[in-house]
Amino acid sequence: MLDTLVLPAELTIYTVGELHPQWSAWLADAGSADDDTPLCITAAAVDQIDGAGLQLLVSLANSLAARQRTLQLVDASPLLVNACQTLGLESLLASAPSVEACA
Repeated sequence: MLDTLVLPAELTIYTVGELHPQWSAWLADAGSADDDTPLCITAAAVDQIDGAGLQLLVSLANSLAARQRTLQLVDASPLLVNACQTLGLESLLASAPSVEACA
């Protein structure tokens, strides 16, 4: 099982530049698995998010989709849930109750 990716408190234009390489390394491992179980990201700590942060999440989801994998945000903070719902990104929100239900 891969290490769970945990989102930081701040997911904004000021942090995506440093997060992108970290997430790319995680994606290299995650995308190579021969499994169709959704890859979950713990998102409880997010208390700041903007368009750049959401764009990075969508980019990660699209990169996984190209590898026939899906991304699910687990335990998403209310702020992140609201941002996803506002922009029509509900598909990123996990239906699983916890990260243990994911790969």
